[in-house]
Amino acid sequence: MYMMVRIEVEGVMHDVEAEEGTTIDKILDKIGVLPSTVLVTHGEKIVPHSTKINSDVELSTIIVSSGG
Repeated sequence: MYMMVRIEVEGVMHDVEAEEGTTIDKILDKIGVLPSTVLVTHGEKIVPHSTKINSDVELSTIIVSSGG
């Protein structure tokens, strides 16, 4: 069964069709975002990239910056 995942990255919404049980890591890969560069949130909570998605959902991202 397929579901729709809507994920916002840097102000741009991406709609991704994915199989039930797909992880957030795989969703990020489908839209070309390296998981190490973002935190993913659902509502106000940060969710692990290993989280399996089992229904339509809307997610957001927070860019992780690093530097020296």
